[in-house]
Amino acid sequence: MTRNLFLLSFTANGEKLANRIIEKLYGDSQLIIHNKRIKKLENYIDSIFRKNHILVFIGAAGIAVRAVAPLLQNKMTDPAVIVIDEAGRYVIPLLSGHVGGANRFAEQIAALIGAIPVLTTATDVNGVFSIDTFAVEKDYIIVNPKMIKEISSQILQGHNVGLTSEFEITGQTPDHVKIKNKGRVGIYIGTKFNYKPFTRTLHLIPKCFHIGIGTMRNISFQKLNIFFQNILKEQNISVEWIGSLASIDLKQNEKAILDLANYYNIPFHTYSAEKLRQLENQFSCSEFVRSVTGIGNVCESSAYLASKCGEIVLGKTVNAGMTIAIAKESREICFDNCNK
Repeated sequence: MTRNLFLLSFTANGEKLANRIIEKLYGDSQLIIHNKRIKKLENYIDSIFRKNHILVFIGAAGIAVRAVAPLLQNKMTDPAVIVIDEAGRYVIPLLSGHVGGANRFAEQIAALIGAIPVLTTATDVNGVFSIDTFAVEKDYIIVNPKMIKEISSQILQGHNVGLTSEFEITGQTPDHVKIKNKGRVGIYIGTKFNYKPFTRTLHLIPKCFHIGIGTMRNISFQKLNIFFQNILKEQNISVEWIGSLASIDLKQNEKAILDLANYYNIPFHTYSAEKLRQLENQFSCSEFVRSVTGIGNVCESSAYLASKCGEIVLGKTVNAGMTIAIAKESREICFDNCNK
């Protein structure tokens, strides 16, 4: 996932350090880097305080604190905020250390410029497993983030928490995380929204649903969006759980689909007719669709490929020139390299 990195400096020395960091990060395809020397911060910060940004202040910590304080909302949506002193000696993650990734990114910058990362979050200080960092790195949706504190507290106190999942669990689980199906406090990773195997359950949901989609030419975004929303509501699937939209490459520039993907920030993948044709014997075909696209089925076959040959949970559903199918990807819950 590409993220926006904003380097904000206030003096000539700060700007030099920002340029040095940019040189070190050059070629990182995961970052879109913005470098700005600021005169009036209050006129600039509000417009960039958005989800999925990383804000790096080069200067006094007090400047950063005063700048972001009026904009804070919650730990799940506030961006990562990092402060670096002008001499480049210390890199301090101030905000969203785990969910926003400020801690990891602070460590990365510190390693690049030979600075000391100053981490203050309890799990990092004590060298124990951080469930919110794990969830973010795996791109899991945290359904009830208030439970993060309780899970972390139990681990910090040396108590065990349970773990169960509808998906296969591989690798060695972290210390104090034990695979079991019930108990007082634990973690459930899966798509059963109201399932609570533990008295106090932290629920994580992988983005494992993939939407195969087809439309007639020039369908409106409004019509497609209503159809899309209705399908998700009927299937009890949140848009946050969707890993991708998929279709035939003839639709790679179809405006309504592109607008839908952009509106919900969902990746959109397309496949060639030749690739999809290999799956025709697995799904029902339409001669009309074949006459337009060269293959008899688009939505189911593209959903199936996007899900890495997963399970079709909703077959082709048609509405006024639009088709949607949903496939569920089989995930592996991997804990390799997660043990502190």
